[in-house]
Amino acid sequence: METTVIPFRGLRYNATQVESIENVIAPPYDVIKSDERGALEARHPANIIRLILSQPQDNDTDHENQYTRAAVRMKQWISDGTLVRDTTPRYYIYDQSFNAPDGKNYTRRALIALVKLEPFENRVVLPHEKTHAGPKADRLNLMRECHANLSPIFLLYADPAADIEQILEDFTDKNQPQIDCPETFGSTHRLWCLDDTERNREIQALFSTKPLLIADGHHRYETALAFRAEMAQQTSNGYGYMMVNLVRMESPGLAVLAIHRLLSNLTADRITHAIAKLPEAFEVHEIDTQAALMAQLDTMRGKSPAVGMYTADDTYRLLIPHSTSTNPLDVTLVQETLIKNLFQIETLAEHISYTAYTDDAVAHVKEGTDRVALLMNPTPVEQVLDVAMAGSTMPQKSTYFYPKMATGLVLNLLNE
Repeated sequence: METTVIPFRGLRYNATQVESIENVIAPPYDVIKSDERGALEARHPANIIRLILSQPQDNDTDHENQYTRAAVRMKQWISDGTLVRDTTPRYYIYDQSFNAPDGKNYTRRALIALVKLEPFENRVVLPHEKTHAGPKADRLNLMRECHANLSPIFLLYADPAADIEQILEDFTDKNQPQIDCPETFGSTHRLWCLDDTERNREIQALFSTKPLLIADGHHRYETALAFRAEMAQQTSNGYGYMMVNLVRMESPGLAVLAIHRLLSNLTADRITHAIAKLPEAFEVHEIDTQAALMAQLDTMRGKSPAVGMYTADDTYRLLIPHSTSTNPLDVTLVQETLIKNLFQIETLAEHISYTAYTDDAVAHVKEGTDRVALLMNPTPVEQVLDVAMAGSTMPQKSTYFYPKMATGLVLNLLNE
């Protein structure tokens, strides 16, 4: 089965009407808190937040609601020239430079393109997490009204010989970006329009044999599949594609962070029971400090499974499983052995939250005796790909690709 990655005519903010792109872009819809939404709306009357998170009102009906208002607003912005469609198909090269929580500096490069939608069983686009129904219903309602991809999802591809990377580098070395945005939402944002027909043919051909791994956007991919099925009778073939950010998984700019598990609402008996049972499944090493524990974990990163634990009695533990045959992944080890078996937690929503910051995890435990932090190494991208290629999925929140990509740099109209 061939992978189809094609250039397209993106819909973008008109630079003559919107001088400062940082005032109209936003983080992805699913990480924006209510107070942040208001701040984004105040930045500019045409901030993309007004499309991706249009708000319900008390008198909403089936025919007038937050989704129809987003569609009306988008059409108005196209009509008045706030949004303008590029005249010819092209790929878009998107660079983000940032400092990660691990203290390192990165520049991550993505190629914004359209990918032909394929059901997961075709093994062209691969998931690595299971999804929930709620977010899909919300995004499907928005897509039904707007007939557009308002934000790209994030896919990874393997390019060990750097063939695609070299084409992109040759272009960006010789051309100035069309957008060069200062640090906003944790990174800078630069965008080039790659409208060289010959280079674009080369890129399309190179992608044709590559499976693509969903890093972030499982819900929106499944939503696009559902919408394509609904629109099967339409003459426009735009419904068979969706807009994506493609990132090379070998790139040194790909920052993958750990997602620590924060347990709460635990009884003293449950915590005591779990700690007493630890030696049955793990070698348990008490470590003096947070820094020493994280340094020990780091030495095992990508080599052998290990988990850190911090408890309210101010004890740090390094946990190394006796057997790794059934739990090769740290996230599976935490989910199955620690959370389900030892802490006997079945209803995750009542007891578990997440953070990428170790200091926040420790501070969370210091705030209450009913809490425990499980400290993780990042999941290597190669392991994520292996799981996906095997047709399996990982526990939710297994990976955190930092930072999030901006929404609003490029949109994609499906019905033209």
